[in-house]
Amino acid sequence: MARKLFFKVALWGVCPLIVMAVLSLRMAAAEEVKLFTKPPSADEMGALLFPEKEKASPKPQFKTRSLVMTPSPSANPQPAAEKKKSVGIALPIQFALNSFEILDETRPYLDEVGRLLNMEQFKEERIIIEGHTDAQGSENYNNWLSQERAKSVKNYLVSSFRVDPERLMVVGRGEREPLPDLNPNNGLNRRVELHRLEGSVN
Repeated sequence: MARKLFFKVALWGVCPLIVMAVLSLRMAAAEEVKLFTKPPSADEMGALLFPEKEKASPKPQFKTRSLVMTPSPSANPQPAAEKKKSVGIALPIQFALNSFEILDETRPYLDEVGRLLNMEQFKEERIIIEGHTDAQGSENYNNWLSQERAKSVKNYLVSSFRVDPERLMVVGRGEREPLPDLNPNNGLNRRVELHRLEGSVN
């Protein structure tokens, strides 16, 4: 009896960790990530993260394509248009040296993210905020720093744009995921990525 009770207690202790590990995974195993070196507009980010709601934007700032389905005279049915996949966004958010203080010159990136999250068609959507570092410094330090920097981004969006904190999940990935074809020590690896998180706050 005592042994069974021990396993039940152990299982309840592990369950939250399993849930958090699952939630921290990106929506697609091989999700594409687009790196920006200039602040993208809220509309552009919305179309990448939530492509199925792209047409809901009142004033898109870039060209989009629409499909018109008409009956085919052929007896062979035509394949349906492939559903667009969510694309992650990498932003070069800069912080003070060895700090998680956001520098003023990169606030325009976050201001557009705040506008995105307050747009009517996206007001129930949730995102993952990932902090990334380069490979300089110890792995443990970089894990901690990337987590704290992701928290700073979350706090900025909550305080400056009144975004519900339940809509923002924070993950620190340290130096583990450098950008493709880049030296792990390259400064471009110091970035913040945004990814779609399934499920609304309601």
